[in-house]
Amino acid sequence: GVAALELNQGDSKSGRIARADVAALCIEATMYPNTTGGTTFECYDGETGKPLATVGLSNIMKAKNKSSDEVFVSGKERRGDTWEQIFTGLERDA
Repeated sequence: GVAALELNQGDSKSGRIARADVAALCIEATMYPNTTGGTTFECYDGETGKPLATVGLSNIMKAKNKSSDEVFVSGKERRGDTWEQIFTGLERDA
């Protein structure tokens, strides 16, 4: 569900995501055109977010972050308990 997801912008972080979550995110994004329109973002399970350069091996191993020490913070993460919350604050593409 939405609370487990993380959005990010800037091609610095990625992770794994279930197809059902991608489908839900696509549908819900159309319901919030004022916050999602004109934006590009990555989406993944928040527990799997890693720096883009290391995510390939992490995905193969189906690894989750084991501790807060493993969490990479880009500064553009978006999380929320609702779709509106997770979409709020996305930056429009230049």
